[in-house]
Amino acid sequence: MSPSASSSPVTTGNDGCPCIDVSKSLSSLEKRSCNTVSGESGVLMTPELASCVPLYYGSNCCLQHDLLFSPVCQDLDETKTYCLRRWCYVDLETCKTNSTDRVYRSDYFGSSSGLTFEDSGGVDLYYSYTTCNSTGTDWERYKKEQWPADKVLGAVSLLSLATNVMPFGFKRDRAGNILNSSSPEYKDDSVPYEGVYIDYINELIGISNGDIQSVNYTHRSNAASVMNPTSTGTATVQDVADGLVDMAVGPYWITGERLKMTPFTVPLIYDKTVLVIPKPGSKISLRDQTAKVLQPFKPGLWALAVVIILLSALLSVWFSYEEKLVRSSGKSLRDPQTNQRRKRVYAKLALDSILQKGMFFFGASVEQEERASLSNKLLMFGFGFFILIAVSAYVANLAAFLTRPVTSYIGTMQGVVDAGLEVCAHPALKTELELKWPRARFVFSNSGKEFYGVLDEYDAGHCAAMAIGREDTTTDGDLLEMFCERNLVFTDSLILENPIGFPIKPDLVSGLSYWIMEGEKYHGISVQNSKTQYSPHISCDVEFVGEEQDLGDYAQISPANMILPIMTFLVCAMAAIFLHIFRKKKVRKASTKALRNVPRAVIDRLASYRAESFAKHDAQNMPISRQGSLLALKSKSIPLSHEEWVEDEEYDADEDQPVSGAISSLQL
Repeated sequence: MSPSASSSPVTTGNDGCPCIDVSKSLSSLEKRSCNTVSGESGVLMTPELASCVPLYYGSNCCLQHDLLFSPVCQDLDETKTYCLRRWCYVDLETCKTNSTDRVYRSDYFGSSSGLTFEDSGGVDLYYSYTTCNSTGTDWERYKKEQWPADKVLGAVSLLSLATNVMPFGFKRDRAGNILNSSSPEYKDDSVPYEGVYIDYINELIGISNGDIQSVNYTHRSNAASVMNPTSTGTATVQDVADGLVDMAVGPYWITGERLKMTPFTVPLIYDKTVLVIPKPGSKISLRDQTAKVLQPFKPGLWALAVVIILLSALLSVWFSYEEKLVRSSGKSLRDPQTNQRRKRVYAKLALDSILQKGMFFFGASVEQEERASLSNKLLMFGFGFFILIAVSAYVANLAAFLTRPVTSYIGTMQGVVDAGLEVCAHPALKTELELKWPRARFVFSNSGKEFYGVLDEYDAGHCAAMAIGREDTTTDGDLLEMFCERNLVFTDSLILENPIGFPIKPDLVSGLSYWIMEGEKYHGISVQNSKTQYSPHISCDVEFVGEEQDLGDYAQISPANMILPIMTFLVCAMAAIFLHIFRKKKVRKASTKALRNVPRAVIDRLASYRAESFAKHDAQNMPISRQGSLLALKSKSIPLSHEEWVEDEEYDADEDQPVSGAISSLQL
């Protein structure tokens, strides 16, 4: 039957994407030659003899080629609506450049036909429906229903988990015992594999409708182990790259180094490498418990509070009148012989003031002194405001710190890096870990024992913590029991997240990836689900989440948080200092004016009188008023002008304070 036999109008496609003659290309496939039912020379579309079509199939013009020539379309039903669509073979480059028509690679005579035939014979044909003003939707739907996968995997030899670690992939002897990977029986391919990933592959086989016909397992080659002595996983990938097997089944990290060797399927799961540390415990020592009292404030704030107390105490001594200081100390402030300040007396006064201001701070109050100087009152105002804010903040934070368990550990990878501690890790992740944590001090195990080797490095004291992948270890009962014996726990500090997939030959990666995604999306098939029946029973809890309280509950108060009360105190202290200095200058100026006409003999007699008066009044614990001192001077007939007397009395009336002014300026 020739193309002209069709009763439909004949077209040759759109101008930018015309139909072409492929009969010469099809005739070159000698291994696929056949004769049609009409006796014409033809070519096999599939290995079945009933798929023979003439050599001009799809050539030169837009026809219902499948309805006219394909044996499959001779038994037409509702699933084969594609048979009614017109199409033809086209030149790929011409259509890509000169038109917008959609072009497909031939499923029968394209490079992908190597899955149904040993090779495509160098023929790579393309076809189009849209150049014939038709649609390929029906054909796409039919392919999905009949050929769910893009590529048929067939019976291939697959490599199981090379480490032979429960529960991912393992073998049993006749007695049911787990075989060691070095035993002769383990290398017997007739002994079946079991495990998480074996079950997973079997489920994929079950939903593939024969697309994955079978999976045969074998063991890893000795040469691959010699070439990659530090990682059995990388050795397994080596066998796939060398073409010894089609793929490997197991939890294999997809790393840059391994991708250079061979492709991987889409990720099955993402493995989280986390920090493993010795399990922290609460401390109950007296030192740790008492230290909680100081924890609401940072050390810098405590130091600042002490400085403010000292400054307040010393300024308070300076601002106090001498009569008050004499009463407080019980001794004269100056040596009667030399008229020099007595350092020991002032030191005692300073200590007394420091203790007083300390009690003010701890008592959260400031004592009211009605007869205190204006400078001292201003100083106490600023000090009181600082006490109000500081004590309120301290009390608000104290309860949380007193009830917090006292622990001492580093539970994050950043903390380990900052502390400069070593971390034992798997050598297969060396590049990824060093890129992610360039400042970290990693110790890589080169024993080839996987995470057991990492644990050996820890036991040898080569590191303070470990970087362990959860996917490989959380179902390994033997390893987890070793963690229990060493009191080790998993933290939630993420070090690295790596995808896990199957290393596979390039021509199979698309097909198996398709079934992996189909299984998870439509059938609930996943590695995680396959792991549920292999959950180990261990003697301890290897998970450590850390303290449940929010970190904000334990945020220490810093000097920056207290900037307002600190600034208020400093402003008040500076104002008080300036006021006191101004008062001192005014008093000295008045004293100089008042004593200008006082003879030396009078001053000497006054000194003698003042000494007797202080001794007498101190014995009676009575204050000496400034007015009394002035009256005493008048009784001694010491000349004072009326103007100076009035000035001193006005000054006393304003201040209403103990001895000061012109007479006290004698500094007795």
